Amino acid sequence: MKGAIRFGAAICGAGWLLLMLTGCMGRVGSLPADQAFALSASALSGSDSYGFAGELALYNPGGKMETRAAFEGEVSRHGNLKLNWTEPGMDASREFGPGYKPLSLLEALNRRNASISYANPPTPGEPVRIRIRLNEEAAKRRIADILREEMAEVRADKRLYAAEEARGALEAAERKLEAALDTLKVDTVVIWTADPKSWFPGRMSERTELTYAWEGKTYREKRTSETNFLAKA
Repeated sequence: MKGAIRFGAAICGAGWLLLMLTGCMGRVGSLPADQAFALSASALSGSDSYGFAGELALYNPGGKMETRAAFEGEVSRHGNLKLNWTEPGMDASREFGPGYKPLSLLEALNRRNASISYANPPTPGEPVRIRIRLNEEAAKRRIADILREEMAEVRADKRLYAAEEARGALEAAERKLEAALDTLKVDTVVIWTADPKSWFPGRMSERTELTYAWEGKTYREKRTSETNFLAKA
C-alpha cells in the first residue's frame, strides 16, 4: 500500500512546481486536465495524514446489486494505513477477495495508464471534476491481480491444499480462472473531485464494467465505489 499512497511521486513529480507556476492556483480554467489532476494527486500524497470513508457495491449480470460494504480509515505519516470495514457482519475478504483494497485504485491512476479530461468545464469557486479512464490493459490488470491474489490465498491454506481431491479441484478452478481472464474486458472510469484552492481531493468515484466468458457463456458485471477524503490539520 505504501506504493499506492505515494503514487503522486510517480505521476506528479512536477506537481509542486506547477503549483508555484500557476500563482496560488487561481487560474484553474487555464490548466489542462492532466495538470489539474497532478496538482490534486500531489496535494494528497504530500499530506502527512488524511482520513477516508466510502462504500463499494457489486452488481450481478442481471444488473441487481448483490453485495455492498462501507469502509473508513486513515493514512498517517510514512504511508501507514488503517482500514475498517464498517458494514455489520460483513466479511469483506470473503465478499470482495483478500486482494481488494479500497485505495488500490490510486495505484492505477497513473497518467501513463489513463486518459484524463474535465468531466465538465471548471467553474470559478466550484469543485473541479476530472474524468479519468484507465486504458484497457491497466484496467484489466487491476481486476486480474485481485482475482489471482484471492486464488493464491486459497492455495496458501496447506490443510486444504494437502488433500488430493481438494488440490485437484483447486487446480481445475485455477485453469478456469485463467481461461476466463483471457476473455476479460474491463472498462474503468473515475470521477475525481478536488478543491481548486487547495487541490486536496474531495471524492473519488469509480465505475467498472466487466465482460468475460465462463464455461462458454458470456457474463457482464459492474462494480462501483466511492471514496471521500478528509484532510487533517
